[in-house]
Amino acid sequence: MRTMSIENHVLIVGLALLLYVAAVFNGLPLRPQMWLYPLVRKAAQSKLDYQTRTMPALETEHFRIKYTPADAESVPMVAEASEQAYQSVTALMGYRPQDKIIIVIQPSREELRRVFGWTGTETAMGVYWGGSIQLLSPRLWMTGKTTADFVQSGPMVHEFTHLVLDYMTNGNYSRWFTEGLAQYMEYQVNGYEWRQASNMLNQELYSMPELEGNFDGLQNQSLAYRESFMAVRYIAEVYGNDKLQQVIVDLTKGQSVAKAIQTATGLTYADFVLRWPAWAVVQDAQKKLPNIGMAI
Repeated sequence: MRTMSIENHVLIVGLALLLYVAAVFNGLPLRPQMWLYPLVRKAAQSKLDYQTRTMPALETEHFRIKYTPADAESVPMVAEASEQAYQSVTALMGYRPQDKIIIVIQPSREELRRVFGWTGTETAMGVYWGGSIQLLSPRLWMTGKTTADFVQSGPMVHEFTHLVLDYMTNGNYSRWFTEGLAQYMEYQVNGYEWRQASNMLNQELYSMPELEGNFDGLQNQSLAYRESFMAVRYIAEVYGNDKLQQVIVDLTKGQSVAKAIQTATGLTYADFVLRWPAWAVVQDAQKKLPNIGMAI
């Protein structure tokens, strides 16, 4: 683990104080976490880069992909999917990260769990955190599938959407919204939709306070994800993609998710909370039931 020198610590604290003072004296939206967050994210990136410094790496136009020798054959596939995701998501969201993004391919489920401190049997094909993307080795779940399969149903569009929203808003979003948006981008780009028996909407749904307050602690995670997707899709399909983009723009200005949705749609947030589930149940009932995996 890389330790931070006293000089670097003082520098970061000083920058944070300068940004805070600038926000006060220039009348900018004062959400201190939005000013401090990029510094924390950069520190997390630097730590990961240092911890993986001995891993082989492939550089593409927009990514640095780190991997173990066991996954060397998967790297070209990950590179292609990553660059395709970059082009699609940046075009739809109107934002391009300035620096190359680190992707680390973890060789086992155990190693992925260890990195994130997960206990039990938690797993995922991909995870975005702290400005970087970590993937579970495709060789563990891609048997008999092609690069085209990985591009369409792999985690790159999903995780890169998380990253872009995170950079655009400096962390000013709720958990349900980023998960809903990531799934909606997959739906737009690849026609991919996570829908299975456990997350059909013909059952008791989680309330918005539950989704907002304890998303990761909800017992039926597939249902929580499905609801978040349908809530975001409701904004885009009923009010227009431009209104969904307006929500994101308002988040970059420091508005809460509730206020941003209210501004974009003209609904009170209470009306939004009532209307999207009724719309979603009708949409859900009209579709056949595939059974597809999912990344977080």
